[in-house]
Amino acid sequence: MKHSLPPLDSLKAFEAAARLLSITLAAEELCLSKGAVSYQVKRLEQHLGQPLFKRTTRQILLTDAGQMLYHTTQKVFQDLSEQLLALNQQHQQNLVISVTSYVALRWLSPKLASFCAEHPSIKVIMQHAINQPHLNHPGVDISIAWQACQSSVVDETQIQLPMPMFVVASPSVMHRYGLSAHSLDTPENLTQSPFQDIPLLYEDRQTDLWQLWCHGLPLNNPRHVIGDANVRVQAAIDGQGLMLADALMQTEINNHSLMPISSHQLQGFGYVISPHTSHPQARLLMRWLQT
Repeated sequence: MKHSLPPLDSLKAFEAAARLLSITLAAEELCLSKGAVSYQVKRLEQHLGQPLFKRTTRQILLTDAGQMLYHTTQKVFQDLSEQLLALNQQHQQNLVISVTSYVALRWLSPKLASFCAEHPSIKVIMQHAINQPHLNHPGVDISIAWQACQSSVVDETQIQLPMPMFVVASPSVMHRYGLSAHSLDTPENLTQSPFQDIPLLYEDRQTDLWQLWCHGLPLNNPRHVIGDANVRVQAAIDGQGLMLADALMQTEINNHSLMPISSHQLQGFGYVISPHTSHPQARLLMRWLQT
């Protein structure tokens, strides 16, 4: 919308002169000459069609119109200054990380505790989702996504964390189907009895990870689709079927609630940490994670 406001430079010069009641002091504050401040004030008076100052040989005083305008400009400049400061602090200090709830719970959150302790002025916001996060969401500074990941890469633009996937089962499933620690060392065994009756827990993706793990062999096992990885882990613990796990499930493996049943691993996938801005706090966290 078009406005009829006078030039901002004129309002700034007037506000300083009115606050200090001195053209000289206003010029010093604004890093201008006295002539430049006087010119801007004169422009404003011409725009309004009335004087704003009473000028004497030694000082300047505000007219009634000048008093009214000064109170308004002072409030407007103060409000604007506070708003800009708040926006700048929010922009500089907030760090938005887009990450799945699975990675946030099992890997990122424990690390962020010490990062936040070292950098208390940075407000970390985890924007998490059940499945892949919305990496292109406005305001995201760093994303952590599960994707194809061939090798360990650590630099300023990306950190790749390859995590081979392997099959795990609960003790109850192992007992029910007569599984051992090496039952599926040969992936083809999964296509044969009695293993072909074991339900497979998986996430409905475009890429069928079970088929990749099994070298593309046809699998007729029952499928249980569970989108939330944390719920999928619990389902595996509860004995609902086999699950493809990664190193983030080491706690369950250590306490024997889930056990590897094959030395065969699916390579080529992992987690990729990528910055989406060049903000200092994003670079700081990337460097911190590299250590």
